[in-house]
Amino acid sequence: MIKRLVIAASVSLALGLGTILLWGSLKENNEEKVARIAEAESYAARSQLVRSVDTFLAAMQNVRAFWSTYGRLPQEQWASDAGIELEHFGGVTMLLWEDPSNGVRYARTPENPTLNYRPTDEEWAMYEWLLAKARTATQNAISGPFLREDGSAFFEVYFVNAANSESGVLAAVIDAPKTLARMLQDESPGYAIRVYAGEIELFARGEPAANAPDNWTRAGLIQSSLGTVWRVVHMPTTDLVGSFEEPSVGLVLLLGLVTAVLMGTLTFENGRARSRADAAEKAETKLAALNRSLEQQVADRTRQLAVRSMDLQTLTESVAHDLRNPLNTVSVNVQLLEEHSGARLGEAGLKILHRLMPSVKQMAHILDRLLGLSAVSHSTFQRESVDMQELVREILEDLIVAEPPPPVRIEIGELPTAFADRKLVHMLVMNLLSNGVKYTRQSEDRFIRVSFEETDTGPAYCVSDNGIGFDPEDAVRLFAAFTRLDGAGQSDGVGLGLTIATRAVERHEGRIWAVSEKGQGAKFYFTLGTDDGMQAA
Repeated sequence: MIKRLVIAASVSLALGLGTILLWGSLKENNEEKVARIAEAESYAARSQLVRSVDTFLAAMQNVRAFWSTYGRLPQEQWASDAGIELEHFGGVTMLLWEDPSNGVRYARTPENPTLNYRPTDEEWAMYEWLLAKARTATQNAISGPFLREDGSAFFEVYFVNAANSESGVLAAVIDAPKTLARMLQDESPGYAIRVYAGEIELFARGEPAANAPDNWTRAGLIQSSLGTVWRVVHMPTTDLVGSFEEPSVGLVLLLGLVTAVLMGTLTFENGRARSRADAAEKAETKLAALNRSLEQQVADRTRQLAVRSMDLQTLTESVAHDLRNPLNTVSVNVQLLEEHSGARLGEAGLKILHRLMPSVKQMAHILDRLLGLSAVSHSTFQRESVDMQELVREILEDLIVAEPPPPVRIEIGELPTAFADRKLVHMLVMNLLSNGVKYTRQSEDRFIRVSFEETDTGPAYCVSDNGIGFDPEDAVRLFAAFTRLDGAGQSDGVGLGLTIATRAVERHEGRIWAVSEKGQGAKFYFTLGTDDGMQAA
């Protein structure tokens, strides 16, 4: 046992270590591949940003040349400014041109985006803070970054003619976040980008992933044509990290560890196979002997139960038969006593005799019910086609022929043919209909309906009446033996009718249940098993 366990553990450990080493190598290769992708993406974005910045500065140079050439001429002599690409860049919050030698000045602002707007003296005075800086510049330059109150950065750009300071000066204010956002909007999708000038953050886009490897972050410096140096940082976002993850790498680790465990288990179990086979063979022999013993016991118990059932049926029939003769004797002698000695018994004696006869009849009725219950439980069961409409009609004719007024209104709906034991179904329907007839005697308008309805649990036969009904809490208890529907002695009966009906339904492997309210009539539903015991009508 210990030796098998050591061997199995060694196999699992070797396979597990090999799997972990392979997984680590695959994961490292994947991270290096992603790092190379990040480096290429960062380099491409930085290169494009340098080109965009230089193109932007060249566009402002073109504006200076445009104003320098046409600013002193009448408006109708100006050439089109369509070739100037300044419109492709955002973030120019102020662009000023001052040419003292020709006495002209122009301004381009978000409020006045054209190149021919001439500010008033009052407006021009508002730009003096910027123009004063530009006039002192000896060469083209970028100044800044400067921070506004909200923390955003901006630059100032000056374009001058170093050989002739009187030939005009161009000054501009550039909003760093807006300009860089326009330049980088199509660059490095999936990456968070930060642009810094020294320690000042000029631009920020996206949120970097918190769990990305360090070598997936790439940074580099760029320099514009005017000498400005910026640091650009690329960091993958969470979504991008998720797309870089290769499920196959994790699957290799999972499958490898599972395989290691399985191989160890198989090695251990293989060593136990022979001993298990021997034990199984012994157990099979023992089980075969036990099965033979159990089969014999079942056969013996079955015979005993059959004998006891037959004895019980014989006893029931014997008791019913032996009691019926004394009851008949009592009934006859009571009638003879009333005929021959009624005058001598007097009124009090006759009352006693009159109370005695109903009890004798009740006892005889109980014996009949007990024999019916025995027949339901022990009769031979044989399914056949039963015309339910004809059966119901025959039973009702027998029940209401001698029924006292008021008459019973009968309604028989469309009833499908049943595939059931005719004798048991006859007893079932007889007891339900006799209850309906009996418990409607207190109604002025007596009504019984037999139908076939769709219920919550499927289709079922239904016997309903407008009689005295019963308490819903007694819906289950009333199917027990010797339970009266009204529970108060308001009608005759011994409380075995529904018990007989229940046994008949159980022999068919069906269901029987009742629905009622006190004083609101009752509905009894039943099914007959085997596809609800029905065939096409």
